[in-house]
Amino acid sequence: MSPSKVAKGLNADLENFELTDVMQLITQQVKCGILSVEGSNGNCSWSFNEGSLVDFNCHFPGHSFDLKTILIKGEHLDEQRFLSLLKEPTLNPAHHLEKALIKNGIINREELEKINLRRLIESFIITLQWVKGQYKFIPTSEVKNHAFLPPQDTNFVILEAMRQIDEMAVMKKRLQPLEKVYETTLSLNSDEASTKDISLFREGLEKQFDQDEYMIYKLFDGIRRLDEVLNISIIGQFNTCRITLDFLDRGIITPQTSESAEYRHSKSTKPTHNLTGIALLLLSGALLISVATSIRHFGNPEKEKNPTLFTAIIDNLLADQEMVREQARELLPK
Repeated sequence: MSPSKVAKGLNADLENFELTDVMQLITQQVKCGILSVEGSNGNCSWSFNEGSLVDFNCHFPGHSFDLKTILIKGEHLDEQRFLSLLKEPTLNPAHHLEKALIKNGIINREELEKINLRRLIESFIITLQWVKGQYKFIPTSEVKNHAFLPPQDTNFVILEAMRQIDEMAVMKKRLQPLEKVYETTLSLNSDEASTKDISLFREGLEKQFDQDEYMIYKLFDGIRRLDEVLNISIIGQFNTCRITLDFLDRGIITPQTSESAEYRHSKSTKPTHNLTGIALLLLSGALLISVATSIRHFGNPEKEKNPTLFTAIIDNLLADQEMVREQARELLPK
């Protein structure tokens, strides 16, 4: 690929040229411009200023990548608070949400920059694994820097993303099949252990968890498949694989068995069983009322001429009871 093509702009196909080659060429020539890539699984663009990565804007459906999702799932704010932040006035519309977060003390600059760097690296991890798609580079005279992401060395980001991809491939082999469902050992023991035991067990786990581990722990609910957990995790695929293997080694999660899946399903149908129990209680109450009514009207021929459904049930129960007594008499020695 000639330097003149990069200077004039470039449109290419991922099947013909690798994305890393274009990025390294931009870095070597200390170019300013925007590199964008689009595939069937989303799109992303990166801004370069004198060869350094200074901003990014990506959309990956199916992945927890956008800042809003990460903040809400990370329990920094809820949906209502998020909407109120967007309504706050600002002089500069660029990076409005980030500025509002800092202004209101919801998150500090260091934490925000850490999240954005992780998102930047994750954008490379996702797109570098695409085998089909198109990309283009448009040179510009000036590119604005991200307000909450320091300029990054492009080669560092590329190498870090490729390192994580290589190590993740090894981890995924150990985790195959990725369609497997996992559940926590705490959820398995919750119906058998005492409340005190569960509390101690939970406290023991929480002392071992850091913030990332806690985020992943909550995703293993016995319903989601592992590949779904990898996509919706807010800490990236690599870190999710690493923590998942660590959880398996420590016995914190376990593959779901057919017995535990059936048990979980039976628990989900408990409301139906409860309704049946309520119906039986109502029937029992009706029978008691019927018995009381029968006793009150005992000896009244006019009332007995019109038996109700419940009095008929009582008569049958009394008849069955008498038959049992008669069978017992026959068994007793004379």
